[in-house]
Amino acid sequence: MPPQAPDDPYTIPLGRLHGLSDGVFAIVMTLLVLELGVPEVARGLSQAAQTAVINQALIDLLGKIFIYVLTFLVTGLSWLSHSRLYVYVSRADQRLGFLNVVYLMTVSLLPFSAALIGSHGNTPGGVWPYALNQMLISASYVLMLRYVRFHALAEAHAPLGMLSLRAWINLGVFAVMGVLAFLSPSLAWFAPILLTVIQPLLRRLLPHT
Repeated sequence: MPPQAPDDPYTIPLGRLHGLSDGVFAIVMTLLVLELGVPEVARGLSQAAQTAVINQALIDLLGKIFIYVLTFLVTGLSWLSHSRLYVYVSRADQRLGFLNVVYLMTVSLLPFSAALIGSHGNTPGGVWPYALNQMLISASYVLMLRYVRFHALAEAHAPLGMLSLRAWINLGVFAVMGVLAFLSPSLAWFAPILLTVIQPLLRRLLPHT
């Protein structure tokens, strides 16, 4: 028996939203590792020389590895936040579907901005686009939350306020990173580490988060 069509022709099946979102996150998180190229070694070198070349190449990759780990973890947290929101969303209309697409568009930029900071992280131009990308992700998430709240698309007990607070904290941390990009690009790299301090502290102060 075919599924019954919804009464509202603008209703978006939540299963389709979940599938698209999970697929985009999976692809983005996979693409991040492609920046970590395998070191190339010239032929004819001795074993000791090859080892030295590989070791030096790995040392040169440390910055990109740091950005990979950082971006993968932050993207994972974004996926968790997105999942926590849609656990409580009872229905989705066309506008929420569009806002979700905008959110996924900002997420899909991460492989580019991560590659940029990984290659040019010692310059403001290599750092601020990454910070801006992360800010856009948080801002688009806040827009989704506001739309869900104002149009009563979520269950009454949904912790929308706390999800919004977390998103604003993320936005603020990456805004700090963006400012530091022009003052001290190397210091800006460490701004996102604040999330590892603030978020657990928030969980302790507000245990129902």
